[in-house]
Amino acid sequence: MFKANWRSLRFQIMAITVVLLLIPVLLLLYDLIFATRSEEAMISSLEERLGSLLHKQVVPGLEQALQKKLEGKNFHNLEPETQVRYLHSSFEEVTKPLVPNHPGVRFGLYLPEQKQIFVQGFLHEYRQLSPQESRERERRILTEADSGLMAVVASKRPLARLTTSLNDETFEYLTPVIIDGKLAAVAWVDERLHPIFAQSRYFRLISRYVTLFVFFVCTGGVLFLVHNLVKSVNQIKEGLSYLEKDLNHLLPDLPGEAGQIARAINRMACTIAEKEKLEEQLHRNERLAALGRLVTGIAHELRNPISVVKTIIQVMEQEFKTIPDIKQYTSIIKEQVDKQNRIIQELLDFGRPAKNFVHPVSINSLLDKVLTFTTPMLRQHGVRLNVVKDPDIPLIEVDSERIKQVFVNLILNAIQAMPGGGSLTIKTGTCNNRVWIQFTDTGPGIASEDISRIFDPFYTTRKDGTGLGLSISHQIITSHGGTIDVTSTEKGATFTICLPITELTGGQANHGTNNSNHR
Repeated sequence: MFKANWRSLRFQIMAITVVLLLIPVLLLLYDLIFATRSEEAMISSLEERLGSLLHKQVVPGLEQALQKKLEGKNFHNLEPETQVRYLHSSFEEVTKPLVPNHPGVRFGLYLPEQKQIFVQGFLHEYRQLSPQESRERERRILTEADSGLMAVVASKRPLARLTTSLNDETFEYLTPVIIDGKLAAVAWVDERLHPIFAQSRYFRLISRYVTLFVFFVCTGGVLFLVHNLVKSVNQIKEGLSYLEKDLNHLLPDLPGEAGQIARAINRMACTIAEKEKLEEQLHRNERLAALGRLVTGIAHELRNPISVVKTIIQVMEQEFKTIPDIKQYTSIIKEQVDKQNRIIQELLDFGRPAKNFVHPVSINSLLDKVLTFTTPMLRQHGVRLNVVKDPDIPLIEVDSERIKQVFVNLILNAIQAMPGGGSLTIKTGTCNNRVWIQFTDTGPGIASEDISRIFDPFYTTRKDGTGLGLSISHQIITSHGGTIDVTSTEKGATFTICLPITELTGGQANHGTNNSNHR
């Protein structure tokens, strides 16, 4: 069962909607029930009074006066001018005595065949009109009453209706005058309604339009509000579906309460992403510590046999130098032994990292030294070099030799990622009390499934790679308290190194750890 909570958005929207829609509905109900009933009662009273006046006095009197004038003649056999004269005189004879007793009531007689009209009485108190003014008045009245007169002529039935005359509301009652079985004229009476009634009708008409306008505006406002709310909810729903796959895909900024919800979700996602990142770093360090201990033991076991093989080869070169092609075979064996020694040294460097001998250095200066001997290699492989250095980078305390080793590894990786040539952009700068160095290549990029494992030891996508270069680089940077991250698109990959700016000591410190201290 729904329990109302005035603080909930749902309850507020429902309450506002009900109030906004209830106001025009109540106004319409008032107009339909109370105002319309009072108007109907007034009109019914007018119809009864004017109809009685017309049917009991005007029409019977007109017929009696006409019969006296006819003296037994057939009305329809008379000349048209005679008919008009008889009807006009009979109408004046009957209505003139009634005018003083019915102020504000107008009597009229319409002759359809001759298109003539006769009027007695006024809706307003008027002065005596001239003949020309009277004719003008009669033409105007005929124009105003024409639709009602034509309806009575066509139907030969009485008609009661409200009309507007001289900006006044009038009620008129029309009835046919039948003489000798044929329609001879249409008689009517009309009375001006009280100005308050006319104003009331006008006010009700305006209020109906206003009510309908308010109703449609409120309906439109509610629909607009619901549309925006549904749109925001759909954006949040769509954003959450993306967040399930990638916590770095934040919700868009939205207005109002939906924006507050979206920002809260974004903060939660960032917190979860940071937590997952820390957990992943912890698990990585634990795996590296265990792997480092294993690798160190294996490397020691491999180094001794390799040393024996190398010594034997050197002896064979001396003792069997007279044998044809012996030097060619021994050189191949020595080359492979040296290669294995380099791999074993990499394993030892990974499994038992050396201590960091830190001292104040300039990152830009270290980068220049590395580029001195790597630039020819870049040119040889058709790689264009772009360097953008921040001249205001402060000195930081690092082990310069180990940081140069990281730079060399990243440059070699970029060369291997662009076998057909390309562009390598190196940038340096500072942000948030940290020095950053970026290496951006224009290679094919790194597959999304490989990015999460690219710093894992022995993980490589190259046939001739050991998978230790980036792992050792990651180990060196983290031992300095920094971070190394990678982003990739179809247009290339970007490696970003961040190193902290600490207070310079000018001495030597140990920022490294042995493999047993990895976490």
